Amino acid sequence: MWEQLEPIFQALELDYSRQGSYESSDDYPASFFTFFNIDTPEAGFFDNEANRAIWTWQIYYYTSDPSTLYSEMDAFIALAKAAGFIPNGRGYDIPCDRPDYVGRTVRIKYIQTYQKGANENG
Repeated sequence: MWEQLEPIFQALELDYSRQGSYESSDDYPASFFTFFNIDTPEAGFFDNEANRAIWTWQIYYYTSDPSTLYSEMDAFIALAKAAGFIPNGRGYDIPCDRPDYVGRTVRIKYIQTYQKGANENG
């Protein structure tokens, strides 16, 4: 299901990877996104079979240019909504392990409806 996020990141033309992919000793890109799947419960049960999964993602944006902190996250949220994701709001500021970077995060959900008879992870 993470592939649903990829076109959004590509449209923003910034680096992206799974959360935790960078070591604190790595050279960070000037601005980048990371993502992490924090929960994927199933729902809509009938005859003990779920008909959908609710994917919950935490999206992080880090930058060495504080002037982009809100605008890049707002752009991500707008594209995510257009792609069918449900954000929990506009996000909030977070610390970064580098003093010359700032960060922001938002939680988004995506409801994946299963095809009849197919409960597959995506």
